[in-house]
Amino acid sequence: GDHRDLHSFPTRRSSDLMKVLGICAGRKNGNTEIMMKEAFMAIEEKCGAECQLVRVQESSIHTCTGCEACMTNHLKGNWEFRCIHKNGTDHFYFIEQLMREADAIIVSSHAYNLLPTGQLIKLLNKMHASGNYRDMVHHNNKIGAAFSLGGTDWTNFTLNVCKMMTMELTGSYDALVDAVHFDFVPSKGAVVLEDQILERMHRLGENVADALFAKEHGEKMEYVGTPGVCPDCHGNLLEIRADGVYCPQCLTKAKISVVDDQLVAEFTEEEMAKNRWSKWGQELHDNNIRKGHKKAAENKDVIAERIKKYTAYECAVTLPELITE
Repeated sequence: GDHRDLHSFPTRRSSDLMKVLGICAGRKNGNTEIMMKEAFMAIEEKCGAECQLVRVQESSIHTCTGCEACMTNHLKGNWEFRCIHKNGTDHFYFIEQLMREADAIIVSSHAYNLLPTGQLIKLLNKMHASGNYRDMVHHNNKIGAAFSLGGTDWTNFTLNVCKMMTMELTGSYDALVDAVHFDFVPSKGAVVLEDQILERMHRLGENVADALFAKEHGEKMEYVGTPGVCPDCHGNLLEIRADGVYCPQCLTKAKISVVDDQLVAEFTEEEMAKNRWSKWGQELHDNNIRKGHKKAAENKDVIAERIKKYTAYECAVTLPELITE
């Protein structure tokens, strides 16, 4: 159909306020928080949405133990089960509730060793314990955006992971409307010296507001962020495997060619229909997990016998007691 441009929607203040949640993995009042607040100011100015910030670095989130209790229960259809870590023992379910209430979610992080901060990854790892959250956002996508910042150019995976997390929290890469990364701002608060960065963050906020309007009017939301190689996740990475070249995030196979000394990656509609986030890909993922659990259940006695050799082999160091303040 004929879809209006995102910026064609008028400035408006809604009586039924929309909500925007910013998940910030930078320092308190640091660069990424300043950038998030600049985006918030644009959103409030454009549509009057209520903006809330979660300082992930200040949150307490239990580390996922990999016990698979949530996964096995959910595969059986028991969505009431959440996690062995009960509600109220950390901040996960408080944050998750804010995510459920939000109309748009913005994920951001400073780069640490090429990656987002570990605390942001801990939050991502806990999403298996979110009950029916994924099913909910798959049926009704939220609006998503992502941004990241590095002190140097040691940042290669940061924005890609932030975008992937945005997809997890909003339900689809179709929900992603903007994403951008900047390098070479190492000092706390120094982003206020970078007018172009703050202007771009203001525009990111406007893009989120326009996407909220577009969704409200039943219009198609277009991605307006930094272009990438992959048409689904807009990532800039490729992975070489024995049988071809893939987007490592979507696992969509690409056809590679060199045109005028430039590497060109083409993704067919057929391959894109089989990416990780498609219904086909999700069912494949779940069925592979089911197969693994079925094999383990059928061989639990063999596992119990063979594992004895490894549990008896002690090689773990004893961690020292910590000093408590």
